[in-house]
Amino acid sequence: MVKVSIGKDEVTFSLDTREQFLALKNKVSIPLDNIIDVSTERVKPKWLSIKMGTHIPKGFMAGTFWEHKGKAFYYVKDFSKCISLKLQNNDYSKAVFEVEDKHSVANEIRKSISS
Repeated sequence: MVKVSIGKDEVTFSLDTREQFLALKNKVSIPLDNIIDVSTERVKPKWLSIKMGTHIPKGFMAGTFWEHKGKAFYYVKDFSKCISLKLQNNDYSKAVFEVEDKHSVANEIRKSISS
């Protein structure tokens, strides 16, 4: 499971060793100023093109994917347990992570970006 750490200026999603191997990254840090929206809605991945990571259709996504609206990062096994961040001024236009308690994490991030 992805570990979430919310600091004063950024939120960091840390991946364990196995997750790092599948996603080709050990963590993703996103400045709070770059987060436009946080959603807990079930994610339905759009058509994906080039990828740098692992993708098992309808089952698992980990890594960087290019979608119609730009580059996105996914680390999701269960799409009903994820949060989705809409981003601006970032390498990614979207970041999607499976977390332990999606409503709690989403509320913490919303609180941090509104302050």
